[in-house]
Amino acid sequence: MTPRTLIILISALVIFSLLAILGQQEQQPENAGAVVFLPTLQDSLNEINRMELVGAGGEIIATLNRGVEGWSIMERDNYPADSQKIRHTLLSLAEAKIMEVKTSNPEWHDRLGVEAIENSNAGGISVSLVGADMPVNIILGNTVGNNQAYIRQVDESQSYLIDQDPEVSGSVTDWLNTEILAIARERIQQITVTHPDGEVLTVFKEDTEQANFTVDNMPADRELQYDSVANVIGNVLSSLTLQDVELRTDDDTPLTITEFRTFDGLVITAESIEREENAWIAFRASYESSSQLTGEESPSTQEITLNVETEARELDQRLGNWRYHIAAYQAEQMSRRMSDLLSPLPDGA
Repeated sequence: MTPRTLIILISALVIFSLLAILGQQEQQPENAGAVVFLPTLQDSLNEINRMELVGAGGEIIATLNRGVEGWSIMERDNYPADSQKIRHTLLSLAEAKIMEVKTSNPEWHDRLGVEAIENSNAGGISVSLVGADMPVNIILGNTVGNNQAYIRQVDESQSYLIDQDPEVSGSVTDWLNTEILAIARERIQQITVTHPDGEVLTVFKEDTEQANFTVDNMPADRELQYDSVANVIGNVLSSLTLQDVELRTDDDTPLTITEFRTFDGLVITAESIEREENAWIAFRASYESSSQLTGEESPSTQEITLNVETEARELDQRLGNWRYHIAAYQAEQMSRRMSDLLSPLPDGA
């Protein structure tokens, strides 16, 4: 065999080898992420009725249960949970695809935050889903970038990088439905703040078209800081959220009592509760016929009345058994005094 013939044969062999490799690559998936991490979960989502979250050292973070009225948190006396957050977590886990196969060496799991959750220094969170035929028990570790996370099955050593971030929070309060009230300022007709020392502050509007609240019984020789200074009190119920929640008890002695009355007859009573240094508030809701509804009521007015009566009853049922930890600035808005609204006295006055 001549050298030239040998070169031709070697070249042909290299070409055939390259073609074989390319053929194999074409037969493999284009994206390793096509492999779903929990392939049976998508079809079982409607069967999930409990999600248990456990942190470092085996400490329970939250137990989320799904009942007839939706999701609730056992560690907060079954107060309603954030259903949208839970939905995001469940869908992310169900849709998560494997991007990379990572370490199966338990000694390296801590680098990814997927070490055994019993470890007091564990960086991840154990997530158990109960209710489906195939229970899910995983450890969710560190997040990567904007939308990726490390994960592994509790009973397996193999870890992975997935293309989803289920956003599993490590605090029970992060799973609460935080909305308390959302009553627009335009509905508010009058607010009365009664302090423990007997001081009473009242602000009001004559009609819904009035832009700023009028301050009642303002000292004749004083002026407001600015025309809309009392509006902050009327705004507080428009987006009132909680930071924590507990069952209300009989020994909750109210301090400042703030009553909000709307033009259509809804009455919200907020009672501040002395409890350490945090701001805790309890609420009652009721209906009282509006002073504007006089004479014979029209069918439309009767319908409004019925709707507001229903609203008051539902709010009282939802709020009445609880006390809420709210932001300090929101509590301050509900406990204003006359002096908080007035311009400072001149020096020497």
